[in-house]
Amino acid sequence: MRLVRPALIASFVLVACLSVAGCVSSAAAGWTFAPPPSATPVPSVSGSAVPSAATSAAPASAATGSAAPSGGAAADVTISASNIAFEQSSVNAPAGKAFTILFDNKDASVPHDVYIKDAGGTQVFAGSIVTGPAQTTYNVPSLAAGTYTFFCSIHSNMTGTMVVQ
Repeated sequence: MRLVRPALIASFVLVACLSVAGCVSSAAAGWTFAPPPSATPVPSVSGSAVPSAATSAAPASAATGSAAPSGGAAADVTISASNIAFEQSSVNAPAGKAFTILFDNKDASVPHDVYIKDAGGTQVFAGSIVTGPAQTTYNVPSLAAGTYTFFCSIHSNMTGTMVVQ
């Protein structure tokens, strides 16, 4: 077996070290990538009131509530969900005029919504699903004076009473 010369080994090690040193540098790279665009658009913030979102008719003459950002304007009614239950067992709403519900879903990664039925069991409002934690404002059409039931269509144990007067 023939011995490799020490100078040849030293040269090989030196070339290897210089090659690795050229790849690792404290200087910034000469090129960069821009971050990918966000999949969710970021809403603009303004001091204006909550924009009015149209409600559309749904089957069985129930109105479907569209969600509008809660940009600081006060809602007529507040309903919140926590621990798979509504925090309010009863709420009051104005009769004879459209009104808003601020819905606050405090349950992380849990979807909830707010539906309203009249005393005869007819659905009169259907709010969009909100996965928490998140808030939304529902625009509810005018309801006649009376007692209604509000509920979560996803969790049958979540119910409450809405008194419209």
